Amino acid sequence: MFRKLRNRIILTTMVVATVVLLLSGTIIMLSASTMRPEPKPHPELNNNSAMVRRDDEELRKFIETDRKEGDARLLATLLCVGTVIELAVFLIVFYLSQKIVEPVKDSYDKQRVFIANASHELKTPLAVIQANIEALDVDKDNEKWKNNIETEVNHANKLVLDLLRLARMDAGSIKKSRPEEVDLEAEIKKRIELFQPKFKGAIKFASTNNYVGMLPKQDVLQVLDILLDNATKYGNKKISISIKNTSISISNDGAEITEKDLEKVFDRFYQTDKTNEGSGLGLAIAKAICEQNDWAINCKSEKNRTCFTVMFAEKRCT
Repeated sequence: MFRKLRNRIILTTMVVATVVLLLSGTIIMLSASTMRPEPKPHPELNNNSAMVRRDDEELRKFIETDRKEGDARLLATLLCVGTVIELAVFLIVFYLSQKIVEPVKDSYDKQRVFIANASHELKTPLAVIQANIEALDVDKDNEKWKNNIETEVNHANKLVLDLLRLARMDAGSIKKSRPEEVDLEAEIKKRIELFQPKFKGAIKFASTNNYVGMLPKQDVLQVLDILLDNATKYGNKKISISIKNTSISISNDGAEITEKDLEKVFDRFYQTDKTNEGSGLGLAIAKAICEQNDWAINCKSEKNRTCFTVMFAEKRCT
């Protein structure tokens, strides 16, 4: 992530520097061309004489040749100077970009370590609380309070596990799943059976061109679960799922996501609807899994329909 940020800074600066140098060189070349005098006939001699015409022609050719040679020398000089300037700018920007990104990276690393440590520390007491709740023997009048506590503990436990997964993925400590044969159509039909009871409307499925091949199955299923869970939360009456080769699209009806929200929809803890359940980590985890496997994921929202598309990249077993 930080390497991309540094490369973007370098690329932007080099493009600007190159454009400025090209414009400066063009202006210099045009100015030099207009400043050179045009050859004029000798005013004291008869322009009708053949000797004068021949002398004027030779003078004109000489000046034209000299002009071309001068332009060539000027162009070569500008290219050499421009190359040196470009190299100097690149070295300076490369050094400064590292200095600019370094504090941001340090802050991010500290935040990641804190989240990982805090999540790990919270995991144990939550497990103890959950075990004690299950061991409680309460009467029917207090059963609802026990259920409420258990629901919130489960919610907190899921949040902690999600934070731990993200922290481990950031640290690169989670190994990629080994590719195995995956039938996308069959797996999606299984997920529809699991999610249909959670959704009051219809979940429709269409396969343009089913894919059966080698993919990290666990990662595929987790991304599918996250996107289907998101669709059931924000959909009203209809969820549509389609397959085209290794591309899967999951869309739902409901409120349209604004362009401003679309830019942040994969950010951690970001929620377009603050009143809805969830921690705002699901889509961030889906994006992290996709990046880890070199998959592409995007979101489009228009005409009261929101569509998430994942393009899986097949990987061979090694």
